[in-house]
Amino acid sequence: PTIGPQLKTMVFVSAVAPDQGRERLRKFRLVCFVCAAFSLIAAAVTAFVVLKGKDQGTNPMALSKGSHNEKNADNAGEEEEIPLPMIGQSNDVPLDFSGEGTNEAEGEGGEPEGEAGGSTKQYEVLDMVGHDKTSFTQGLSYGSDGFLYETTGLNGKSKIRRINPTTFEVELSRDISSQYFGEGSTFYTDKDGNDRIIHITWKSQTGFIYDPTTLEQLSLFTYTTTTPKNQGWGITYDDNNQEFIVSDGSQYLYFWDRDTLAEKRRITVTRSDGTEQDELNELEMIDGLVCCNIWYSDEIICVNPQTGISEKEIGKCPVTFTV
Repeated sequence: PTIGPQLKTMVFVSAVAPDQGRERLRKFRLVCFVCAAFSLIAAAVTAFVVLKGKDQGTNPMALSKGSHNEKNADNAGEEEEIPLPMIGQSNDVPLDFSGEGTNEAEGEGGEPEGEAGGSTKQYEVLDMVGHDKTSFTQGLSYGSDGFLYETTGLNGKSKIRRINPTTFEVELSRDISSQYFGEGSTFYTDKDGNDRIIHITWKSQTGFIYDPTTLEQLSLFTYTTTTPKNQGWGITYDDNNQEFIVSDGSQYLYFWDRDTLAEKRRITVTRSDGTEQDELNELEMIDGLVCCNIWYSDEIICVNPQTGISEKEIGKCPVTFTV
């Protein structure tokens, strides 16, 4: 019934030129058969992907973010291009890191919800600049020399780079051995007063120390985090206590001695409501708190390095850009 008009046309043509009409009818039926076959295949593939995603407890439609999952990481450089604001443009949501002001997480009286002083803060994007989409950024830190240092991931594509903070041009870049999936890094000063960069890897339980001037590897070390995975995700440096703070995607933060790289202690990170928080990824030490990006989330929680309790939370409130 859905192709009645087409068939009528073909029959009419057949009455005028039988051979031509039959040939056109044969081609038309072939096209219909091919289209139907492709439709069935597409439906089967979609059903398989959805069921597989449910079995794995993941969202099968959310693979474009890139992740520590190999499949997502392989697609990290194929994300849909999103237009970014020009330098100088920003949203109109003020940074409220001090605890003043109101936002969605506050009640009618303006008091933050949650216990232990936890609160959700808004923020302001000051500038945005272009970035090499083939670089799967894992570590990013400013050095005391004024440069920006970046480490990138993926086996065979991991690098360490020195970036001009004004032009954002890559001034120096060195490849990491293809056996390593590069992860977090941070700039610090060693016991002899030398500037250094420490860099960890995802699954290899191996880290490196670099000279920031040349990006030459000075030494290699091994480490453990949480068994059985023993992964490395993020790392930052606490200059006041001369120790590194490391994440591995679990609910723990690890504190390493700067000089020996031995684990001094570890803490369990909890939200202000007392629930444990895992997927701790990139880390930064800010105003005495360890600020942690939550993987698969736009949230940043800043935790007390002694108690592990989240005291400030940033990112739950949506931000709208004017492009």
